[in-house]
Amino acid sequence: MPANSDAINSYHHGNLREALLDSAEQAIVEQTAEALSLRALARTAGVSQTAPYRHFSDRNTLLAAVSERGYQRLIAALHAAIDSIEGDAERQVREAARCYVQFALDNPQLFKLMFGPLLQPTKTYPELHARIRECNHLVQTMLANGIRSGSFVEEDIRYLTNTAWAGIHGLATLVIDMPDLFEQHIELERQMDISVRSLLNCMQ
Repeated sequence: MPANSDAINSYHHGNLREALLDSAEQAIVEQTAEALSLRALARTAGVSQTAPYRHFSDRNTLLAAVSERGYQRLIAALHAAIDSIEGDAERQVREAARCYVQFALDNPQLFKLMFGPLLQPTKTYPELHARIRECNHLVQTMLANGIRSGSFVEEDIRYLTNTAWAGIHGLATLVIDMPDLFEQHIELERQMDISVRSLLNCMQ
């Protein structure tokens, strides 16, 4: 299978760590993260069963690195969505929300790993914890700019951030956990518009 060949080639070029991360991310699409096995990944990469332990002490350490890569991609996508929008806090929130939901749609199993209970408490994995804080800080900064410009009500930024994040995260989770609802009954674009409008109304 091509994925195996890619992993083996990566390993022979001295990049077993990245090959394992790629294979693990693919594997959680096909099975639960809890079912992931370092030994199975070693077989996929064509290396000894002990080779993965040179890079990851156990399965969850590997999954934490996969999750960290997910946050890096999400953060980059959010920056791409909002950095070019200056002086329009409401539009930034709309674009960030759209980007967030689209990321969940494009990466449902990775999204569940990133925000699920398996890797809690995240402080156990310092690099992953740092990426989560970076993502949170990005949202905080966006909302704080809206407060300073008068677009949003003056409020404790920590609570405002959690409120905004929870609202959009809830929609993203609903979309990936109940796809039939959106395929048969609910138009996603309309739901996005109503959800973001409701969120903005609460912040103004």
